[in-house]
Amino acid sequence: MSERTMAMMATLQNARDIGTFLMELRILALDEEPRGREGQAPPRGGLMASLSIVGPVARKPIETSVEFEARFPIKGRVLWTVMCDHCEAEGELRFRMARDPTKGWDYRLDDKASFVDVHAVDASKVYDKVRAGEWVAGHLIVFGSLKKVWGGRVGLGGPLLGDGTRLTGKVSLGERHAEVDFDLFKAYLRFENEEQMRRVLKYEGMREGGYVATDVNVDVKIERWGRKPEILHEKARR
Repeated sequence: MSERTMAMMATLQNARDIGTFLMELRILALDEEPRGREGQAPPRGGLMASLSIVGPVARKPIETSVEFEARFPIKGRVLWTVMCDHCEAEGELRFRMARDPTKGWDYRLDDKASFVDVHAVDASKVYDKVRAGEWVAGHLIVFGSLKKVWGGRVGLGGPLLGDGTRLTGKVSLGERHAEVDFDLFKAYLRFENEEQMRRVLKYEGMREGGYVATDVNVDVKIERWGRKPEILHEKARR
């Protein structure tokens, strides 16, 4: 109890009106700041209500006139499979693969930078046959729309590639095609002729060395599955 509070209580004996004293004691309590442990912030739930924090606004999906579809081979280990609870006609797989397959399909679990997790719709409909822990081989299909951005880190921003993941890529232009490097894979945009390419890219503001972003959709087509040595050495069951 503070000295100010003790002094106020001492005046109670001479107070004619107990209501006046209680009012003064209430003012004193409001005037004093709540105290926590030394060096800590005041405890929650005091006299002043904490301010509510507004959550992030939902991001608008990218939709433009420039679309791409990239297909590339994958090998990885299945983390889990699940059947769609809406249609019960298709499923999804989550698997782990090497971030840079040019260095080999294997990865190190203790090195988070050596792998990426992929969550994809199972276009091959083998989700009910493949088991967690097995290795799979097939093709990943990534598609979406491209939008010009001013810059950013090329590639995957987080540890998971799946529907709705935002990727940033760098543009390189050829005579009748454009290449977008997303680090994990490359997407190629092909046009009927140079004039069409020039017109479309100008409209979307894309240029040599510029950056684009996309919110991807991800499908996977599993062709083989089995034990790790079988998959890595191309001797797996279908």
